[in-house]
Amino acid sequence: MTEPLILAEPERPFWGFGEIFVSAACFFVAVNLIAGTARHFLGERAKLGTWEVAEEFAAYLIMLAVLKLLFSWQGSPLLPSLGWVKAPFSDVSMAGWGLLLFFMAVAMQVLLRMPENTETPFDKAMFSDHYSRFVMAVFGVTAAPVIEEAWFRGLLQPVLTSATGVFPGILTTSVLFAAMHLAQYGWAWQSGVVLTAVAFGFGVIRHVTGSTRASTVAHIAYNALPFALTLTLGAQPLHK
Repeated sequence: MTEPLILAEPERPFWGFGEIFVSAACFFVAVNLIAGTARHFLGERAKLGTWEVAEEFAAYLIMLAVLKLLFSWQGSPLLPSLGWVKAPFSDVSMAGWGLLLFFMAVAMQVLLRMPENTETPFDKAMFSDHYSRFVMAVFGVTAAPVIEEAWFRGLLQPVLTSATGVFPGILTTSVLFAAMHLAQYGWAWQSGVVLTAVAFGFGVIRHVTGSTRASTVAHIAYNALPFALTLTLGAQPLHK
């Protein structure tokens, strides 16, 4: 017998805004230092998508190392504390929700009249060369969703839902998630709305299941289809 699922019950994390601020500051300092070093030694090559992925991934690893250190001081393992646990629903069903969110995002783009034929910074990096396209696609369905879900839905969302309530906490987390990605898409307000809605879906999955692993599976499925189309057809992807 499985334990009954309790919906909409705010979590009580043992960490707070201090850990959130420290980890975010470490990420932004690291990514800027790494990017500046890459531009110094590589020049224009640093703008290739491959190098941008390498810079972002290195900064993510530094951030995770800082979080692991902070959590170890409190005697708690990092990933289980951030909700990386088995969900009460199957991975297949979570992937299905991710695909549903993707098609919802496509419909929203049409309804909001997303600007077309506008090359965004993400497009420039993605299509800078064939190797960059492959590397960014692989990163977009592996490390990126895992780490982003761990930080946004694992670290940040429980603190915000505990402090403000379930709906405001998930919504605030979603807005911050969208804001982090918005520059990649040329600051189009339509992208902000779509990203916020999709992130809210991930947040609901995280809250209902109690599992960051579940929201990660949905995030991977959401990313997988557009990146697969990018690799096979050369189509431009939706949002990472």
